[in-house]
Amino acid sequence: MKLPSLLRRGRPRDEPDRRTDVYPRLQQLFQVREGARPAYKPTPKNLRYFGRTPHARRAINTIKNSIAQLGWEIVAKPGAELSDELERQIEVCYTCFEKPNEDDSFSTFIELVIEDLMHGAGAYEQQLGGDPSRPLWMWPVDGLSIQIYPWWDGKEEARYCQTLGYGQSTVGAFPAVQLRNDELVYVKPNPTTADPFGFGPLEVAFMTIGRLLGVADYAGLVSSNANPSVALWLGNIDADSVSTMRTYWKNEIEGQGRTPLFGGGDKEPKSLELRPEGDNALYLKYQEILKAEIATSFDISPQNLGLERDINRNTAEVAEDRDIAQAIGPWGRKVASQMTRESIQGRLGFSQLEFRFKGLDRDDEKISAEVFQIEYQNNATTPNEYRARKGHPLSKVPYADMLHCEVEAEKAEQAAEAEAAMAEYEGGVADEQIARKKENKESGSPAKRTAPGRTRSAEPGRTARKTLTKER
Repeated sequence: MKLPSLLRRGRPRDEPDRRTDVYPRLQQLFQVREGARPAYKPTPKNLRYFGRTPHARRAINTIKNSIAQLGWEIVAKPGAELSDELERQIEVCYTCFEKPNEDDSFSTFIELVIEDLMHGAGAYEQQLGGDPSRPLWMWPVDGLSIQIYPWWDGKEEARYCQTLGYGQSTVGAFPAVQLRNDELVYVKPNPTTADPFGFGPLEVAFMTIGRLLGVADYAGLVSSNANPSVALWLGNIDADSVSTMRTYWKNEIEGQGRTPLFGGGDKEPKSLELRPEGDNALYLKYQEILKAEIATSFDISPQNLGLERDINRNTAEVAEDRDIAQAIGPWGRKVASQMTRESIQGRLGFSQLEFRFKGLDRDDEKISAEVFQIEYQNNATTPNEYRARKGHPLSKVPYADMLHCEVEAEKAEQAAEAEAAMAEYEGGVADEQIARKKENKESGSPAKRTAPGRTRSAEPGRTARKTLTKER
């Protein structure tokens, strides 16, 4: 037995044993759990089709496009001092993320990941290459095709597998791609302890989208007059008369569709209302309710889906800020956190770096400026620190790196130096005037008044005129 094994036997393990069970909902009573069999997500086959419907697509794009167009950066973690080695690691990470693979830029890469995340799961594969300046390669993966081994214990064995098809167990029927935890990054939307998958916003809105498609189809039939709103009671007539009346109505009056005709009995002919008329027949209010449910499933405002009733500038700005705070920001931070943990720190081993989206923490510009003014006056920040938070280039003015009290002290010191210089200058001028007066008094000539700093000189024109007069 090797010496390290003997040494480890006498030490307690750093990680304690877990006593509770993982995903007990996936097990039945008296059933031995099968660690070698993955769990599959029962995904409806038409989930992808529902993602292409107008309102679902608008909800997905509201989140996806807002995140994809954001800037991003690789920065040192708070508290980490920037060094040459960290700068080298940042450059390596930036190269890997700027071009994840030969087909995608970072923008297209993140769009694909978030698109699948809205459907039910986002995933991407990551592998190490041989180029030290660009070691990490990443490819987006269809998250709905990934099955998970729920009782994975953290060892160097497969945690995920990719199979063909959705919503059913295909292990054994088709070849499966086995993937370790460091080879696949799986982003769970709305994680839960009931199963290892979570559920996406589109899955939450699945039934609502089905109802909206149904009522929209019915409203389309009503609007095209394919489904008439009245029936005609023709009274006590025979079948031939009913057929003749139907033919006349279809060819001469209605032109399309078929109006129900009834006959028989002693009642007078009359028109029977089958459904409401006008907008009530289209169930527009019910469609608005369904659209609001879809927006709620995605944590966005109903105005993003075209519901703009009772909207003004104030309410629209509040709703937009709410979308960033409750939908775009949380989803962006979730993806950034997974990239930091699994790719930068896990796969590359750069523990002092993190991935960050720019602009997720959008503040009110006026309030932010007022807060900075208060903090600056209370000596809590500097102008360059504020510019760094806003993403602006740092100022090279010396005052930009000084606190308010330091600036005031510097200004007071400069004012004192200027005042001393002025006093010294005025004192020198006064001494010069006293010396001149004393000299004139001793020589007996009257003192001439001269402004400080100025000397009186003869004018050339006046001297020339005096000389010309004497010659004449």
